[in-house]
Amino acid sequence: IRDHYLYERGHLKGSKNIPLRVLRTMPEKYLSIDKTYYLICETGFTSKRLSSILNTKGYHTYSIKSGYEKTSWRKFVQPIYYI
Repeated sequence: IRDHYLYERGHLKGSKNIPLRVLRTMPEKYLSIDKTYYLICETGFTSKRLSSILNTKGYHTYSIKSGYEKTSWRKFVQPIYYI
């Protein structure tokens, strides 16, 4: 749910970046009720709010505390550079 340019700077391998407004209004397009999802934004604030909204709709989501910006594993994630 991070801005596209932030996602391009670095992200978890295998992760998908879905625009916040799309995921909030049409979660059924990307999520399944019977799976668990981990949401991450840059600081943790937006993913926490979205996780709460999606959980009230019956989805199983967790927000990554502190977001991508401050997580300790960030140093192990390789940034992606486009030339």
